[in-house]
Amino acid sequence: MNPSLKRRGTMQENETKRVKKVCDYGEKCYRMNPVHFREFSHPHLESILDNHASGGDYPIPDKYNLQKKLITEQLDLIIEKGFYAPRNNVQNNPKQIENKQERDSDRRVGKNVEPEASSASHQKVPDKPENTKTMFSNNEAKIKTPVDRGGVVKEKSTNSDYRPIIPPTRRVEDYLNVVRPKGRMAAKHEASAPFYIFYTTITAAKETHSQPFSITFQEILDRSLGELKCSLQINFMVELGWLLAQYYFAGYSEKKLTILYGEDSQDLRTISQKKPHVDAHLVPMATPFGKHHTKMMILCYEDGSLRVVVSTANLYIDDWENRTQGLWFSPKCPELPPEAMPHDGESPTMFKKSLLRYLNHYHMPYLTYYVERVKRSDFSHINVFLVASAPGSHFDMDWGMTRVGSLLRQHCCIPPEEQLQWPLVAQASSLGSYGKDPKLWLTGDFLHNFTKIKNQSQMLSSPPTLKLIYPSLENVKQSHDDLLGGGCLPYAAEAHSKQPWLNSFLYQWRAASTNRNRAMPHIKSYTRVSKDGRKAAYYLLTSGNVSKAAWGSTNKGNGALRIMSYEAGVLFLPKFITNEDYFCLEQNAPNRLIVPYDLPPVKYTDGMSPWVSDYLM
Repeated sequence: MNPSLKRRGTMQENETKRVKKVCDYGEKCYRMNPVHFREFSHPHLESILDNHASGGDYPIPDKYNLQKKLITEQLDLIIEKGFYAPRNNVQNNPKQIENKQERDSDRRVGKNVEPEASSASHQKVPDKPENTKTMFSNNEAKIKTPVDRGGVVKEKSTNSDYRPIIPPTRRVEDYLNVVRPKGRMAAKHEASAPFYIFYTTITAAKETHSQPFSITFQEILDRSLGELKCSLQINFMVELGWLLAQYYFAGYSEKKLTILYGEDSQDLRTISQKKPHVDAHLVPMATPFGKHHTKMMILCYEDGSLRVVVSTANLYIDDWENRTQGLWFSPKCPELPPEAMPHDGESPTMFKKSLLRYLNHYHMPYLTYYVERVKRSDFSHINVFLVASAPGSHFDMDWGMTRVGSLLRQHCCIPPEEQLQWPLVAQASSLGSYGKDPKLWLTGDFLHNFTKIKNQSQMLSSPPTLKLIYPSLENVKQSHDDLLGGGCLPYAAEAHSKQPWLNSFLYQWRAASTNRNRAMPHIKSYTRVSKDGRKAAYYLLTSGNVSKAAWGSTNKGNGALRIMSYEAGVLFLPKFITNEDYFCLEQNAPNRLIVPYDLPPVKYTDGMSPWVSDYLM
């Protein structure tokens, strides 16, 4: 039998025998999660059940009239799941129930209360300890341990679900090509403010190994950022052996790991049988043209905080070695106080609401824990907008290119008279099928949404210029991996043969300024740059390529935005990052926005053609 299932069964059998901690929300508890009621006691609900006659209505006191429906549903759940053991020590008297609940409430706030008479069968609920954690800490009592060799004070909990750090027995340098000193990522991350943008270290370009904005996967798991409790990896392609090795060398080989993935794999399908603490789930797609393409991490720490990483890299070795990738690595989001509500801790960019909307779109019970962790976290200091895509027909402006257009219309500050002088620079690792005419989508709805500005006239005679940065065959030939460098660029020759007009929009991959000229881009990014190349109006870092599947296409009949893929990105707007109208792109300027490629972009020369995946066949 699966050990985790066996343990769960044992817990349920002993549920009514053990003493639970009192829920920090008390009578204001709004939860409907079975896990919460399994772990926490609710005296006001238990008092009602103690006096409930089988088959009759619940004797809910009058003071709960406004929340009677919620309480009824909570009581039904407790009974259905078998979380209730009759005490039979309180008379069937609503007034007595009310008095008992008041005593329980007084205990939680530390008032002196006379002990009540109890029978031998009655098990008294203990008082709430100081600084009690919520359900996400699972009754953890923190104890300090000595500082480890990396200078990190480790916090460990005494509860039964704590999984200890297990130091690796093998040398990381023998297995990973680029290894940065441990214990320094917290300072490096802090120094990356206010953007918190990083680009992956390039194995073959030693100049990138020590750049302050370069990052390795091991640094994401560095213990100076906090001791990991569990993590959620949302991605398209996952090389399981490589991913588990990263956790192993970080000392997290036994920490709980949940994986949502898009490309099917036998290893992922069976991993929970070999490693019960690893839970992997394939995300089904409605059409073969849609992909589960999002690259996101939610890292939950033992102190109740979390971080979110939005990335462009798949979870396999090639994507983290000689390919240019980008990621946004959030500051720590601390746990909210017990009395906070789920909508508390929101940022000016409404990042928390957007993240919950995205996670809930999966409708997967495996994500419940992480959804609750997000609800219980403070995102008030987050300064970016989450821009996501999810499959379906959308009539709101919360997804895909209409989400981009809506945000730019509110906050993008290019003067209207300069609108045509700021080109859209769209950089991608793949191109879509756009039809016989660019106006059908590329220079139509797509360009229209990505070039919206504040105070914009609805009657523009022509759109701004579009510059598509995508590697040419010559770019790939000079890459660190020669033609294999094009393995991350899946644009097909058949698609290009149907849209030869696209060549006039194409610009080369050049990235000498960041020492990534020969590291082919799997990154996707979008920006508006001033005519002199010194300023940017916004920066969007995302998993979404320039395609209809990623950003959506408008149904001309009902106006719905039809999206086929899952994508996720973050939008940087100057007003929220630096409190300016524009980002500065100049070298050595304070608060400079670092983009991975050179500006201004260099157009394809005559005779150049885009890289197509057929060159590898």
